[in-house]
This record gives sequence, C-alpha cells and structure tokens, in this order.
Amino acid sequence: MAITILMICYTLISFGLGWYFFNHRQRPFLVFHPEESRELQRVLSIGGVIMMIIGVFSAAATIMNNTIFLAAVLLVGVIAIMALQLILLHWFPKG
Repeated sequence: MAITILMICYTLISFGLGWYFFNHRQRPFLVFHPEESRELQRVLSIGGVIMMIIGVFSAAATIMNNTIFLAAVLLVGVIAIMALQLILLHWFPKG
C-alpha cells in the first residue's frame, strides 16, 4: 500500500516536471532564459517529453503493481532526472 502511494507521488512529480519543462521552452524560469538559447529550448523540449513519458510509464507500473517494472521505471526516471540536471548546468549563470 505504501509503495502505491509513493509511486503515485512519483508519477505526479515526474509528469509535472516534464510539463513544466515543456511549457517553459519560450519563457524564462528560475535563472534560465531559454528564449535566448535555441539549444536550451531543445533540451527543455526533449527533457520535458521524456519526463512526461516516464510519468505515463510510472502510472502504468503503479496500476500493474509489478515490482520489476516499478524498479525499472524508477531507475530510468532517476537517470533521466540526473542527466537533465547535469545538462542544465551548462546554462547556469557563472558568476
């Protein structure tokens, strides 16, 4: 029961993060300005779509309640989030 509740939270967070990235391709957010960088717009587009897909797979894994599928989706999600964060560091203000 607890894993189901935690997976629902993970699903909402990953889908919400993907939606946020995808919606902020053309406007500034936090310290990033994607309207000034075509590469950053592309990273946000691709990263947002990937996170939304992970959210959909996470919802499917939660409904199926298959332990292996849950673990695989969590692993892929963690790697994707870490990769996005490392890529976004390229556009972080340096001073």
